[in-house]
Amino acid sequence: MPCWSPLPARSREEMSAGGGVWAGVWAPRGTARSVDGGVVVSGRWPFCSGINHADIMFAGCFVDDRQVPSVVALNKDELQVLDTWHTLGLRGTGSHDCVADDVFVPADRVFSVFDGPIVDRPLYRFPVFGFFALSIGAAALGNARAAIDDLVELAGGKKGLGSTRTLAERSATQAAAATAESALGAARALFYEVIEAAWQVSHDAEAVPVTMRNRLRLAATHADGPRPYVVRSMYDLAGGTAIYDNAPLQRRFRDAFTATAHFQVNEASRELPGRVLLDQPADVSML
Repeated sequence: MPCWSPLPARSREEMSAGGGVWAGVWAPRGTARSVDGGVVVSGRWPFCSGINHADIMFAGCFVDDRQVPSVVALNKDELQVLDTWHTLGLRGTGSHDCVADDVFVPADRVFSVFDGPIVDRPLYRFPVFGFFALSIGAAALGNARAAIDDLVELAGGKKGLGSTRTLAERSATQAAAATAESALGAARALFYEVIEAAWQVSHDAEAVPVTMRNRLRLAATHADGPRPYVVRSMYDLAGGTAIYDNAPLQRRFRDAFTATAHFQVNEASRELPGRVLLDQPADVSML
């Protein structure tokens, strides 16, 4: 897990003993005060995906009056998990809110992703914020791929009311499927092209440059941005078949549009890469 590489080796070994499962919200939604041997943390973190299955939660917070956020590793059994994840889509992620109330965290489980990795290897030099954004983009690409496949399978046998032709035999379906396939293919090609380029740069001893980090964010945002409309077009073509709760295309439709709300890949997230491209003043610390 590259993002926890700033932790001492002993801490990493302790937390991974027995195959521990980790979840995390890196946004600094908590506060911490320094005490002997560590910090005491309080806060409420929404969108904690996978917390029901986790042993450890990585939680963003501000320690004392420091301006740069830190991350603390909290034991799951010291948290309160609130049943808040009742959403349009992505229901299977179980991204409930978590609450900590004056939880002590030892100093060797407090770190900042801005400090850079202690482990000097390509995997750990790969931009950590790019890693976060790419994980959202990858899910969006897979969801869109499945939506096209679902429609193709359905189209071969479904005939509309009063029609003698299957969906697959209709020119409108053919054009829409071709458009969706090409849009998905273009986004996927950019996604993996940029990841490969960044991975190669990560083999250099120097930090990955801003221009490459910016391309990673653009590729992740582009993977998620147009993909809901690929899914939407497949959903529309399926007609009434897609509206039921047990219909795969209905679930993919809900998941696609829920993913667009993620702050790493939403429409507003294009502004920072755009500022960098246009050589405008920009805070690139989270690229």
